[in-house]
Amino acid sequence: MPPIIVVIGVAALMMVVLAHGYRTLTALSVLRSLPSAGTDTPPFIEDETVTVTGKLVVETPVRTAEAAVEGANRAVGAYLWRARFPDNTNSNLTIEDWGWEHQRWHTFASGIEWGRFSVAVDGQNIRIDPTWLREATETESLENLEIGGITKPDRFSVYLWDSWYTFLRDSTEHRSFKRFAGHVQRHNDGVDLDRYLPETRPLLEGTTVNVSGKVQFERGDPVLRGSNESPLLLSDGGFNGHRRWLRRRALRKGTLITGLLVVAVGLWFGWYLPLGGLIVGWIIYGAYRFTQDVDIFLKWIRR
Repeated sequence: MPPIIVVIGVAALMMVVLAHGYRTLTALSVLRSLPSAGTDTPPFIEDETVTVTGKLVVETPVRTAEAAVEGANRAVGAYLWRARFPDNTNSNLTIEDWGWEHQRWHTFASGIEWGRFSVAVDGQNIRIDPTWLREATETESLENLEIGGITKPDRFSVYLWDSWYTFLRDSTEHRSFKRFAGHVQRHNDGVDLDRYLPETRPLLEGTTVNVSGKVQFERGDPVLRGSNESPLLLSDGGFNGHRRWLRRRALRKGTLITGLLVVAVGLWFGWYLPLGGLIVGWIIYGAYRFTQDVDIFLKWIRR
């Protein structure tokens, strides 16, 4: 029996392996759900899983569209968002002072906002309801987000921004939460919204999108929704791009899992070379991050 400290270390490694292993399995499950090619055409059958490709039609824009996408010349039907706080937690530097690109950010919440939007397919508009995406990742609307207080990232959370179900890559917007004043809640009156960063990935009217989901009917009109059996998949980069991205992420996680398993087995049997390799790699990565942070800081000083 190995020493107790080794058992604890192995147990910690296995917890990380299980967490990443579960994420890898869900990625492979979504990968199998992605359609290979082709587009279904109406009429649709109730509760049938279908795939549609077409131009986005915005019937009612997102209420917070102007705050999320500055100067958009097309209506915003929906957008993914993630809320982030900076590394410099003891500083009064704001996004306006330093710029979002000159500091390191940590995600503490993510979600999706939408108005009423559809996909035009063969002269028919198929409405998209993203409610299932919120439910599957246990996220809330932006209106329920509280800014400030004790804010920390949850390393074991699966944020909708990074979920396997969406592949929105057409554009990414960086703003300050100052633009969302009145749309989000502040922990107290002293919270400076300009210290927090919302990133958004919008879906604009006229964008070509690929959507897969289960058909339901409302007043005779088809609506695509998601379910545990038929997840709602949403992409503006094509399902082939979505598939390649999923394969890369699954391969990366599989490599990480294999490496951690080798370290755990080595610790159990008293082989410490894999652990040494892990420590050296972690030191090299930490040094790289440090040099990047110093470079960012020096660039800010020279401004």
